[in-house]
Amino acid sequence: EANLGDGTFNATVFDANGGRFGVGSDSNVLIGIGDELRQYEYSQRLLHRARNVLAKNEGSTGRALFDGALAGGNIAMGREGDRLRQGASADFVSLDVERLPHAKGDAVLDGWIFAGRARASDVWVRGVKQVEGGHHRLRDAAERAFQKAIGELLN
Repeated sequence: EANLGDGTFNATVFDANGGRFGVGSDSNVLIGIGDELRQYEYSQRLLHRARNVLAKNEGSTGRALFDGALAGGNIAMGREGDRLRQGASADFVSLDVERLPHAKGDAVLDGWIFAGRARASDVWVRGVKQVEGGHHRLRDAAERAFQKAIGELLN
């Protein structure tokens, strides 16, 4: 939440000492996993005056950020592992990579995080599809309720 101006910490020292991180927000200013991961890396670039600070072994920075957030998020939520397996909660997101037609493998993650060229298209929570084609299944009802509430407040 860089918009709050809370400062920058030294993530490389944190990581070297076994630190874990996850992403999320209690702010309504901007909610975006890719945005949070990008800002995390950029804060370290500014601090260390270097590029790809959080990449592992000269690999994809996007992969390192994604894997780190996935592992830390699982720990924060009390979940074991980071893979789909029988008996586990099926929570996952698919990215619309139409605007990244030539990206393969980790380049998709890099494009999503750093170029903002992919968006979440579908989301499943506990095996139930909640978002399809970028639209939440309750979006229309929520929008109607919001418009009604605003109308009541303003009248």
